[in-house]
Amino acid sequence: MKRKITALLAAAAAAVAMTACTTGSSGSSGSAPGGGNQAFGDTAQLFDANQKAHDVMKGKRVAFVPILYKGYNLTQNWGASMQRAFDNLGAQFQVYDANFDPDKMVKIVNDLISRKEADVLILHNTDVGVLTKQIEDARKAGIYTIVVNMMSSQLGDAFIGVDVVHAAQDITKRAIADCDQRGGAKRLAIIDGPGNDAASLQWSKGVHDVADPAGYEVVATAHTQWQNAAAQQAAASITQQQKDNLCAYLVTYDLNSVAVGDAVSEAAARGVIRPNSIGVYTMAADTLWCDALRAGKVTASVAYDVQGVGAAAVVTAQQLIQTGVAPGSTHSVAYVAHAVVDRSNVDNTTIACYKGQ
Repeated sequence: MKRKITALLAAAAAAVAMTACTTGSSGSSGSAPGGGNQAFGDTAQLFDANQKAHDVMKGKRVAFVPILYKGYNLTQNWGASMQRAFDNLGAQFQVYDANFDPDKMVKIVNDLISRKEADVLILHNTDVGVLTKQIEDARKAGIYTIVVNMMSSQLGDAFIGVDVVHAAQDITKRAIADCDQRGGAKRLAIIDGPGNDAASLQWSKGVHDVADPAGYEVVATAHTQWQNAAAQQAAASITQQQKDNLCAYLVTYDLNSVAVGDAVSEAAARGVIRPNSIGVYTMAADTLWCDALRAGKVTASVAYDVQGVGAAAVVTAQQLIQTGVAPGSTHSVAYVAHAVVDRSNVDNTTIACYKGQ
């Protein structure tokens, strides 16, 4: 009996030793990204895994470069989510505000790469091509790149955002259903951003995918560079020209749609159009858009999980660093959830009415 107990204890000790050995990979984790060393192996001991996850992120430098940050709910929401998570992990997180200046964004990213001031770059691209060279340069410098919300032609290690094409299809179906119900003209107008950015291009495709087969005509497309004043002016001009021959505006993002809603409301107040004859539809739903919805200035939106984009960027950064893959050696495209919201369900939809912090 004693010999059996001794044998069992020895076997248990051996099992514990094997578990401890397989918590990490066969090699050391290394301090630099892309070193080819995985932080974890096939199995993990509970407490060792927790410590390892923190150890591999401690001191890692993460730079977030959005098109605009200060006072912009969308990017501040991402930044707040990232800040909380990276702080908990012991990583160094810094926001570099491009302030809607593509040249400034390029300069910021070039500087971060040349001085090797980041292990991970999280980029919010202004159009499909503006950061192409920078993403390639980051790969050569051993820096991971994660692009959020507006896809680049140079993919980098990962893209995370809303499925704009699918979102545009969903909201266009809603707009057409509303137009058919009120017997409106089969005419739509698109108001987007620069026009050469991924969001604008994908939005236009999604709208046409649904509108064209349904016999609806897109009578105007206005490029407003995401400026609210330009969006309002464009809507005022198009409404004046089309009057009641227009049924709906399809606006790429929520804040611009609020400005468009103001233009439509003003046109109705001046008698240019009949009240409630033109709907205003968009994508995303921050608190300001929700206020406009409740005031009757906008009609519906495809809300998407904005906070989920920031959280997914954090998770992706951890996965890239933990796996130790070389920057640029793997590529992925991942989409967050979206759903059509209006006054009937906006207050019960968790991804609607998001805040900056």
